[in-house]
Amino acid sequence: MAEIILTIALEVAKCLAPHAYRQISYLRESKYTSNLQNLNTEVVKLKSERVNTEHQVDEAKRKGEEIEENVENWLATANSVIEEADKFTEDEATANKRCFKGLCPNLKTRPRLSKEAERQKEAVVKVLDARPVNSISYSIIPEDTLLMPNKDFEAFESRTSILNEIIDALKNPNVNMLLIYGMGGIGKTTLAKEVARKAESDKLFDQVVFSEVSESRDVRKLQGEIADKLGLKFDEESESGRARRLYDRLKKEKRILVILDNIWENLDLLDVGIPHGDDHMGCKVLFTARSEEVLSGEMESRKNFPVGFLKEDEAWSLFTKMAGDYVEDNELKEVARDVAKECAGLPVSIVTVARALRSKSIREWKDALEQLRRPSSSNFKDVQPAAFKAIELSYNKLGRDDLKNIFLLIGYTAIASIDDLLMCGMGLGLFQGVNKIEVARNRVHTLVRTLKASCMLLDHISQKKELFSMHDVVRDVAVSIASTERNVFTATNEQVDGCREWSDGSAIKHCTSIVLHGIKNNLLPEVLECPQLELLFIRADRWEFSSLTIPNNFFERMMQVRVVNLTGMFLRSLPSSLGLLSNLRTLSLCGFILPDISVVGGLKKLEILCLRGSYIKKLPVEVGELTWLKLLDLRDCCYLEVIPPNILSKLSHLEELYIDQSFRYWEMEVGGVKNASLEELKHLPNLTSLELHVYDVSTLPRGLLLEKLERYSIRIGDDEESNGSWCREFSLDLNDKICLKDSLIVQLQRIEDLELRGLQEQDVDYIRNELVKVGSSHLKRLRMRGLDPALSSAESEV
Repeated sequence: MAEIILTIALEVAKCLAPHAYRQISYLRESKYTSNLQNLNTEVVKLKSERVNTEHQVDEAKRKGEEIEENVENWLATANSVIEEADKFTEDEATANKRCFKGLCPNLKTRPRLSKEAERQKEAVVKVLDARPVNSISYSIIPEDTLLMPNKDFEAFESRTSILNEIIDALKNPNVNMLLIYGMGGIGKTTLAKEVARKAESDKLFDQVVFSEVSESRDVRKLQGEIADKLGLKFDEESESGRARRLYDRLKKEKRILVILDNIWENLDLLDVGIPHGDDHMGCKVLFTARSEEVLSGEMESRKNFPVGFLKEDEAWSLFTKMAGDYVEDNELKEVARDVAKECAGLPVSIVTVARALRSKSIREWKDALEQLRRPSSSNFKDVQPAAFKAIELSYNKLGRDDLKNIFLLIGYTAIASIDDLLMCGMGLGLFQGVNKIEVARNRVHTLVRTLKASCMLLDHISQKKELFSMHDVVRDVAVSIASTERNVFTATNEQVDGCREWSDGSAIKHCTSIVLHGIKNNLLPEVLECPQLELLFIRADRWEFSSLTIPNNFFERMMQVRVVNLTGMFLRSLPSSLGLLSNLRTLSLCGFILPDISVVGGLKKLEILCLRGSYIKKLPVEVGELTWLKLLDLRDCCYLEVIPPNILSKLSHLEELYIDQSFRYWEMEVGGVKNASLEELKHLPNLTSLELHVYDVSTLPRGLLLEKLERYSIRIGDDEESNGSWCREFSLDLNDKICLKDSLIVQLQRIEDLELRGLQEQDVDYIRNELVKVGSSHLKRLRMRGLDPALSSAESEV
């Protein structure tokens, strides 16, 4: 009945009022039912599409991809529309009940529900039409864990100052290649990571890429790591093809920092695919390496940053952090500080030792301290394996045998000067193909510089170029390696005293080198049987040297020995068995109280004789028999009064002679013996290096020219001693016996350091003209002091 009435009403409304027709049509059951069905149909479609999209999203997330923002938004909209449609459907079942138990429709709610169903259907269709049809997700570059905040980085002053310098260099548009270098375990990688984090946080670059090169230098692996961090996929198989693709990709980055950690040798960046320099000024490369010499030629960096050992307070701070605050307890603090000092500022040693001793008893701390102070390979490895491995690896990577030999020699002998290293190295024959002292000296300087560049050696605290030092931890490793690989025996007085192996000779019979430090007592055997021994170093304790003696037959059974260095002993005479050492090349008797050294005359193959600082009064005539002698060092022999005539002139192979201000008796008679004349120096055709102090200018011979000398320090008159860093140094005190114009003195062409004292006013014009005439191209420093107050002192760097 209701539907019949509605049908009549619709026909009338359709003719008289179209708008009313549309409104009344919503009352018809067929229209209402059709709208509900259409809505349900579209909702089912949308739900199906939502499920399909969610599956794709889940799969993308499993792959580690990022979901497109429009997809996330669409899913959120779809969920909202579906939720609203489902709620409407549920509500409709209740709201559209027929009145009188369903016998007639609810004409009040039907139009509203029908309209809402139509509106929601249109909303669902709109969402369906907007469903994602392109990519659901995209690949992302995961955050580099290496660049995440590092709790192990300590903002020590020695590190933050370098960090700030590097950041400043990265801001410099003219700097595109930088190097952090330092020995293994010093903290280069940690610092480089901190540079990366700061560069990224400060927005210095659009991209920061960190990759480890390692000693294997696998270019393909390196390319892959860099590409991964750039989101680049390679289709090419060859290294060169991948390099071209990587090169093109990096060129698209306006500002990018590439950090290549732990390089061991020169790396061609173009082979990898890294543009640099003029190829791409926006691409900067930061390397870390154990040596600054890794980069050379076109790879040479603009800025090098050495990383040194931690300061004592920094080392203790790191140590307490690793070991725990309980090391500050009164009972443990002293031994803990001693242990920390044995780690000597090397971060990897500090961390490994402190962590190993964390929460340990004081007895274990004391045992560890004893092991650290007795550096054998086994003990050292057990206590500090990471530190040992790091330094040992640096040693192995020195590559060349001459570098390794010199490094170990410095380590187990504790040599600290170019001169001592030269004399010892020449004696052992470590410089292959080198026979001349000057050539060997150049080689030593090169080797020391290379070892410094590798951070295996350090600059001396005095900053003198002729001196160097080695870190204690590095020395321990050197001693350990030398002991294992070279049969080197090193010990102190405490270690030798009571040592059964030393007493019966079993521990040393097969040694190639023996080094004894700080010997106080008479611990030397009657005969040292070492048929393979090449080097013997014995240093007496400086305060108790008088109690040490060398048995007369001590040297009988070491016939292959090439270097003997005895320091700080008081002997009436040298053991006669020393004269049996027919293979000896270097003999160093430093700081000796030694009345008689005539036995050295039997050492026919001796090439180097060093008596520096010894208490001898007379140079024995037997020295003149050492016709193969190349170097004679008499510096600091303060008690030397007699150099007999015709000794120096016989040393025709002599290349270097050092006689400083401690000897002042040229041509003078002392104790009935007339001293040698400087004229003898004219008979030394191979002389290339000379240190000489002449108090009486009248003893200076005519024709003693400087042209043939490569190095000299010649000082004439009563002036202070040499500045100690001479190469070609000439000092002259003018007086009534000699004038500036004397051709014996003024040979300015190659002088580097010139000092003139007692100048008259007219001398100033003369020296100026001479310097202009010869060009003075080598002159580095000129000092002038005059008699006239106006010329009292003048010094300039040229």
